[in-house]
Amino acid sequence: MKQATLAIVPLLFLTACGGENDTPLQRDNSTTPDTPNTQTPNTGSDCGADFSAERSLNKFEFSGVFWQVEGERLQSKPEFRFYSDSRSLGATHTLSSDKTLCLLAASVFGSLNAETWDGDNNASFNKGELYYYAPEFKVKTELPEIASLTDWRSKGQPEKVSLPLSSANLTIHYRDKDNHLITLGDSQTNLNPIILSCNQAEFDISLTLQQVANTALATLDPSYCETQTVGSNVETFCLSAGFSQDIRLESCKFDLTKVALPDQRGNKTSVQVSGLLKFSDMNAELQIIDIDL
Repeated sequence: MKQATLAIVPLLFLTACGGENDTPLQRDNSTTPDTPNTQTPNTGSDCGADFSAERSLNKFEFSGVFWQVEGERLQSKPEFRFYSDSRSLGATHTLSSDKTLCLLAASVFGSLNAETWDGDNNASFNKGELYYYAPEFKVKTELPEIASLTDWRSKGQPEKVSLPLSSANLTIHYRDKDNHLITLGDSQTNLNPIILSCNQAEFDISLTLQQVANTALATLDPSYCETQTVGSNVETFCLSAGFSQDIRLESCKFDLTKVALPDQRGNKTSVQVSGLLKFSDMNAELQIIDIDL
């Protein structure tokens, strides 16, 4: 690895933003969300012709990753995730059906109310304990095409590169009273691949040198790392890539997509939903505009 001298160290931060009210609101079903101009045609016949659901996804997290030596299968990718936590504000739903799955979908996508666990006791919930539903979207890009730290510098040390999304997933979590996200069963069965069509085709990925603990070096590709003298200490820094927090997203839509809905007993049932995401000031409004049981 190369030797360099640096006095001031740039760091990549993890940011999570939320509201100020720690108590989930009770749902207000007296109003119907505005009908989006760009929505997928709403048949909604399985849960009534006027089925819709909307809720706020208020928790935004941006994760930076390093180039690793384990290979493509285990290589982490730049990731941006957003979901609803205890500070989420605003939810509503409309349906004209008393089918169990319709009521469940309305609770998952259009309510902030606490639900009561009715399944067997487990490591997360005891019978009669309160929980909440927490939808989460997770999007990723590939790593930028940079062969090494030397290659990055030969390209002018770009601070950002633009890349398209490589994957997106929608997961429905349980959330306990302490705000922990919980998924029961195999984690892979909880991932619902989804195709997002957004107002922008590419996203800015920030590139920065980040200090790395010595205990983590064994897993990182040394061609993306160097040592730097900071004061009287010699530290290791490696190139990191992560979503720019200035994502400039305005909206995304998705057509009918299979989603596994968890219920109060820990069972999962697959339905298809389509909807919209509208973004503003570190908040996303999820609107479900069609459902197919």
